[in-house]
Amino acid sequence: MFARPREARTPILTIYGLSDGPHTLTIEVTGRQNPLADSNLVVVDAFEVEPQILSHLQETDPDASYVGTWVHLDEARWSGGGVFTPNEPRIGGATAAETAGSKVTLKFRGTSIKWIGYRGPNAGIARVQVDGGPASEVDLYSPREKIQEVVFSATGLADKAHTLTIEATGQKNAASVGAQIVVDAFDVTTPGRRYQDKDRSITYSGSWNHGGTSRPWSEGTASTTNQLGARATFSFTGTSVSWISCQKASAGGRARVYIDGAFVKEVRNHRSVPIEGYQRTVFRADGLTDGPHTLTIEIISEGSYVVLDAFDVHPAPGPAPSPVPSPAPR
Repeated sequence: MFARPREARTPILTIYGLSDGPHTLTIEVTGRQNPLADSNLVVVDAFEVEPQILSHLQETDPDASYVGTWVHLDEARWSGGGVFTPNEPRIGGATAAETAGSKVTLKFRGTSIKWIGYRGPNAGIARVQVDGGPASEVDLYSPREKIQEVVFSATGLADKAHTLTIEATGQKNAASVGAQIVVDAFDVTTPGRRYQDKDRSITYSGSWNHGGTSRPWSEGTASTTNQLGARATFSFTGTSVSWISCQKASAGGRARVYIDGAFVKEVRNHRSVPIEGYQRTVFRADGLTDGPHTLTIEIISEGSYVVLDAFDVHPAPGPAPSPVPSPAPR
């Protein structure tokens, strides 16, 4: 369970393919730890049955756009915080605003979204909208600090493109000593199944680094390479597939994507500082025939790394539900 970013509420293990019926899940503490870890602590926070795909996006995601006055918070306690690439600015952490009218808008595709933020004695009141709909005011005051806290969620969305807008109002609870609004991360769910980079349905050729724990990867690890010609092939059955990767300056390599051996698209992952996109869908193919397929990634650049975090297989689209926005319970 060791990872360098200190992530709360992060999925540790997902098990698929069980028969439809009663089961038991047992977690046993071994007393052992990664040599780099500070302790052998094991935390059990929650369980999800029949989970959807979960993508944990950072506030630096390429699809997050900011207006107004925002300040970077660079501490290890925030999602993605405390780690950085040498010779690059310290980007991981969170961002905060107090000035009324400061906004962040995230474009995403999914059936639910959670805003991961902060409650505390200096927190203010935010205004939140999904797809430009009715605004919900979220009072973030708490007498004690709550870090990496789910402060707003919207569920029951159609599986299509959406926007989430968070606005600082400059207002606060009478008990608060400030009006700070913190944007730390976002959790987006989509229907389907996620296959992690270590899944046996993925075959690798060329030189790859496996088991990387230095960033907020899906279920803790990812595979990377900067070798020209290296390949990864994912074998799956379904009508829709996505490649989950990373886009930033130091992981900005290029790759060709093939479906069933036929070239489909070239993916360019470079993003300029301070943009960093983790657990990010960099390629998606829909409308495939319902049957077995392969998706192959071929590296066509040298020097800059390419990340293989996971692959997602999605079901055929169904009827659209009605959205249910709600502030997270305090």
